[in-house]
This record gives sequence, C-alpha cells and structure tokens, in this order.
Amino acid sequence: MILQRFKRFGFLLVIALVLFSAPAALAHANLVRSEPAANSAQAIAPTRVRLWFSEDVEPRFTRISVVDPTNKAFDQGDSHRMPDDPKGMEISLTDLPPGLYTVIWRALSAVDGHTTAGSFSFTVGDQPITTAPPREIITQVQSALTVSELAPWREIIVQWLSILALILLVGSFTFPILILFPSIREHPERNRTLSKRSEPKREMESNAPRAANWQAWTSQWLLFTSSMVILYALMTAAVLMNQVINVGGDANLVLVILTATRFGYIWLFRVVVLIALGILLFRTRFDSHAMRVWYIGAGLSFFLVIAQSLNSHGAAVGDPPLIPFLTDVMHLLGAAIWIGGLAQLLVVTPIVFQSSNAKERARELAAVIARFSLVAVITVSVIVLTGVFAMFVHVGSFEAFFGTLYGKSLFFKIALVIPLLALAGLNLIVNRPALAQAIAERVDGLVRRFNLSVAFEIIFALAILFIVGIMVSTAPGRAALETSPRLWLQTQRVDGLSITLGVLPAQVGPNDFDVYLRDADGEPVSDASVVRLLGTVREMDMGTQEVTTSPQGDGHYTAHADLLSMVGTWNIEVLARRPGRDDTRTTFTLFAYNQAPTPVTPSTVIALGQPLVQSGLGLALFGFILGAASALFVKPRNPRWIILVGSIVVSTMGAVVAIMTPIPTAAEVKVNVPVVPEFARLARIPFRVDDARIEMGRATFQNNCVVCHGQFGKGDGPGAANLNPKPFDLTVHVPLHTDGELYWYVTNGIPQTAMPAWLETLSDDQRWQVVAYIRRAFGSTPTPTPAP
Repeated sequence: MILQRFKRFGFLLVIALVLFSAPAALAHANLVRSEPAANSAQAIAPTRVRLWFSEDVEPRFTRISVVDPTNKAFDQGDSHRMPDDPKGMEISLTDLPPGLYTVIWRALSAVDGHTTAGSFSFTVGDQPITTAPPREIITQVQSALTVSELAPWREIIVQWLSILALILLVGSFTFPILILFPSIREHPERNRTLSKRSEPKREMESNAPRAANWQAWTSQWLLFTSSMVILYALMTAAVLMNQVINVGGDANLVLVILTATRFGYIWLFRVVVLIALGILLFRTRFDSHAMRVWYIGAGLSFFLVIAQSLNSHGAAVGDPPLIPFLTDVMHLLGAAIWIGGLAQLLVVTPIVFQSSNAKERARELAAVIARFSLVAVITVSVIVLTGVFAMFVHVGSFEAFFGTLYGKSLFFKIALVIPLLALAGLNLIVNRPALAQAIAERVDGLVRRFNLSVAFEIIFALAILFIVGIMVSTAPGRAALETSPRLWLQTQRVDGLSITLGVLPAQVGPNDFDVYLRDADGEPVSDASVVRLLGTVREMDMGTQEVTTSPQGDGHYTAHADLLSMVGTWNIEVLARRPGRDDTRTTFTLFAYNQAPTPVTPSTVIALGQPLVQSGLGLALFGFILGAASALFVKPRNPRWIILVGSIVVSTMGAVVAIMTPIPTAAEVKVNVPVVPEFARLARIPFRVDDARIEMGRATFQNNCVVCHGQFGKGDGPGAANLNPKPFDLTVHVPLHTDGELYWYVTNGIPQTAMPAWLETLSDDQRWQVVAYIRRAFGSTPTPTPAP
C-alpha cells in the first residue's frame, strides 16, 4: 500500500522537480541605448557606434551600418558583439566629417528568435539635425507608447497552431492519468475494469463489451494524439521557415541557424522529443493497454512545454532570473491540462461509456465531470496566479496595459477567460448534478446540453489561444514602453480653442514639437498665421526662448528645435495668432530630463532578498502542492479532505506572511558600493581649482546630475521618485570619499543603482570639474592616505 501511494505521488513529484530545476534561458531585442545617443550632437567625431539591446542577440544575424544622407557608408563593416556584454553590439567607423549620420540596425533575439530593426541619427560638428518629414501626432503616440504593428499574419497563425497543438497533445496524456482513470476506478460499476494499472489488458479480456469499448477509446485516442503530434511537428517546421525568412530568406542559412544559435538548439530538442513521441505512439498500436504509455507520453510532452517556454517572454527576463521562466512553464502546463482536457472530454471520452445504459452513462459522465472540475480548480488557480505575476513582469503599469498592443491583447484575453470560466461553472454547478440524478428519459438531452457547453468552452479557448499567438509575436508591454521614445502630450482649452501640445522625447536636446488646434466642434483650425512656442525654465533665469512652428495642414503645426536646452521644469507658452482675432495664449508645464529615468525593475518590487517574503511564498507554494496532491492522489476520502483543508490553511498563512511583509523602501535596499583601486583612490584633481573651473563643474552637474541628486545634493531630484534605490545624499557621502574615489564613481558608475558611467559622455576634464564642484558644494576633502 505504501509503495502504491508512493507511485501515485511520483508523477507530481517529477513535475515539481523538473519545474524547480529547469535551466534559465524581454523577448524581442529592443534597442535600449546607444553611443552616440540618438539625436545627439557630437563635437568630436566618434570612432565607433555601440548599441545595447534589451536581451542577448545573435551576433551572426545582427548588423549595424552607418550612412550619410546620400546613403554612403561610413562604417568599416565589422559589426560584432561586445566581448563583455552579450546584449551589446558595436561597429568601427571611418573618419567622419561634420554632418548628419544615420545608424541602421537589425537584431536577431537569441531568446525567442524574433527580428527587430530600427534607425536613429546623430550629428558631428555644428551641423543641425535636419527637420524630419511631418508626422501625425497619433503616429507619435503609437511609436512612443506602443509597438502597435502586428507581426506578419503567417507568424501569428503559426504560433497559434503551434500552441494549440501543444496544449491538445499535453491534454491527451494528462487527461487519462488525472481524470478519466481515477473517475472510473472510483465508480463501483467500473472498479473491476481498471483496478490494476499494471494489467488492464488481462482484466479487459474477461469482459468483452468493456474490452471493446476500451479498444475503441484507445484507437480514437491514438488517432487524436497522433494528429496533434503531426500538427505540432508541421508547426515546428513552419517556425524554422519563419526564422529563415526573418534572417534574410536564404535557405543556406538553415544549417547555421540550427547549429550556431540558441533558437536552433531548442528547435532540435523539440524534434528529438517529437521523434520519441512518434516511436511511443507507434508501439502503442501493438500494446494499447500498457499504462506506461500515458506516463511516458506525459513526461515527453512536458519537455515540449519546457522547450516552448524557453522561447517565451519569460525566458528573456533576467531581473529577476529564472522565476518568470518557471511561472511561464506552470502557466502553459496549467492551460494544457485544462483546455486539452476539454477537448478530450468532448471528442474522445464519450466512447468509453457507449455500452452503458442511459442512466448509468449519465452517472459515469457526472463522475468524470466532478473529477475534471477538481483538476480544473487547481489548474485555473495556477493559471491565475502565474498570469498575475506575468502581467506585472511583462506589463507593470496601466500605461503599458492600455497603451501597448501587448497590453491590449492581454485585456481581450482576460475578457474571454470570464465567459469560459462561467461555462465551466455551469457544468460543475448545473450539468453535473443533473446528470448524476438523471432518469433514463432525460439523459440524452442532458448529455447534449453538456456537450454544447463544452463546445462553447473550446471555442472561447481557441479565441484565447489566438490572442496568445499575437502576444507571443509582440514585444511585452513593459519592454515596448521602456525602449520607445517618451512622448509628452497634453491638451488645454482656452477662448473656445482646443490646443494640444506633443513633445517627443521630452528630454534635453532636440525635440519634435507638434501643436494641434481645434475649435469647439472639434474641427481643425488651419487659418493661424503664427503658432509660436515660448519656453522659460523655472530653476534659472535664462530669458525666453522662441520657436516658430510650420503649418502642416488640418490644424497641425510642427517644429524640430533645441528649445529644451537644460534639465529642469519648463513653462512652454503656445501663442496662436489668427486674422481678426485676439492672440490665444496658454501655458504648458513639463519637466525635461537629460535622459529617461531608470525604471523600477521587477526584482526590486518583488524584493526576493527579503527572507519573510521568500518564506511566505515558499509556504504558500508548499501548501498548494500538498493540496493538489491530496486532491488528486490520496485515498480514502477522509484523509484526503483532512490534508486538503490543512493545505489551504498552510497556503493562507504563507500568502498572509508574503503580503503583509513590506516591500523594502529605497533606504532599505542595500547597495554594494564597489571598492576603488588603490591607484585611483589616491588620485587628486589634476588642475588648480578656481572659480572658473567650479562654474564649469556646476554647469555640468546642473545639466546631468540635478535630475537625480537635486539642486542641493540631497538625492531628491525630480527623477529620484522613480528610482530604487534612491540616489545617494551627496552631503553625506562626498565628505566620506577622496577626490580619486569620487572621480572613479563618476567615471564608472555604481552597479545596482541608476548611477551611470559617464566615461563616454563627459570628457576627463568635465568629470574632474564635477568632482571639484561637488567637493566645494557638499563636503570637505578627506586626506587620501594609503590603505593598510
């Protein structure tokens, strides 16, 4: 008996071990930053271009080129991955004369195999960036907040059918193990049919009608499962074809893709598993009663789930590592058991009960529904929990949820899950009791009603999986939002006129300004003779800067200018002058950053370093696994419900501990400040510090550091609210460090914080000038004594 119970727990234990020992792999390689920066003006011609992406890229299929306005190349054609960063690519440049240059890039993700492409410009010398062609403001909104273009339909269809085939395949193996066989064993009339897992064939031979039913069900199951294997194999081949098309369409690249890329290794792993499944199903033709078929098949199909997740968005998240991948595996496995089970319930299972009389068939079907409902409660709980976690990791904000294609797709997916759950509740609450108590005359009608309900569930599930196909082919909302330009957009109404101002990217330097004029009825106002922007910064008396826009028609006026010339809060007054009317004026207020503030990462908010949170989540997970095991495998009923209730208590306690543990504030997040080398620690400011040098350092600090550290160095700048950990209080830290240490931190940055390395951005003199300024402004100089 002990051995039998151990075997019953074995399958769940294997799944748990594989889940928590699976190797880790933001899908889509989006451009995060560059050197030179996009739309920047370089006083000195750079010697190389460096790009950093949101995830690892395949260097063989990632290319960079640099051209001038005549499309003449100014690169040396040696684009390659940075030696110390798998997410970075760089290319050497020839001598660049003053002028405008465009960087064109195309990247292949090493995680999911998707290809991304883009371009940006920079100038050398005093050459201004020429005004780009007019763009509608709605287009800017989409480019800033949304990766709004759908992937090619061929890719979406392939992803849809691939996930569908995988889910139905996994359900084919898990449904008999978790639902069909246990429900038949628990039924007194069927207990003799499958009383022993090891010898069903011999027992079937003693009951000819039931043996015939078993043989018919096995044949139908074998046909269905083989079809899913074939469909998944075809979609696997189609995925490879899509990959070849993405990298240029050359069939000669197939071998390179398969043998030299992460995508290729995972693809070959899928093929090996599919071959093993094919062999297993072929042998099943001759030994159709061997129970090991379902267990081996379930294990192999689970490897396919892992392979699918290794190419998912979750596998690309490195902060925090591993957990998003594991939750993606659990999410997909839960969906496969639930939705794949629905297909089995409708298509294959009715054959098992064909020889029963009407009343007995209804009771047996009710027993299957009861068992399926129990499993569905567990799998839906897994889907919801992992889905909420994934939504935070991949979306993370209302802006990304409602303003990106990924977020909108997720919204429709959630909307479709609601009626799907309602239908599942109908079967559990209404249809199952009706079937269990049905009289013979009503059975056929009740079975038809049940089948119709399951059919509608499957239709909703197909629609949900189609949306999943779109999401898999789309950059996650968080990545789409954080790697795209930031559009500032606001509308004001004054004197019967609606004035909309858009600023992209709303940072110091060149910006695109778009003004839309509408009357009270929403009609465009195109008769303005002058639409002018007047900008003043609050933090400093710099006078007023003016920019005159150009009319583009339909009430749209644009300008491309360096109006936002320094970090700070800007008042931008829009003046619209129309014939025969008084001038219309209104003022907008925005904050101009030197660069986009570093967003809070998922690992910061999850706070995995907090022992209580870890303990609480671990306790909740342990309780959930214990409850699932007791519900599915433990007998008789009394111990099962005792364990189940106990597991609910344990899970609740763990969840309360995790939820009630406060997420650490910025002050509580420990940052390991790197040790400065001895030679650098003893370095001194290499020039005589005078008022001119201090003023230059102050100007550099104002333009680059105030946004985080604040005017008085307290770490309370306007961008500090979005950072975790918070910027250091310079009035505390500057007196604690030597000039050399401060210079080292300014030059190389501080890991685990938003403090960047200014090596490539500021000259050596500028960095020392900043050190001189903060030394005078925020602290005295400590004596640089050698370390013991």
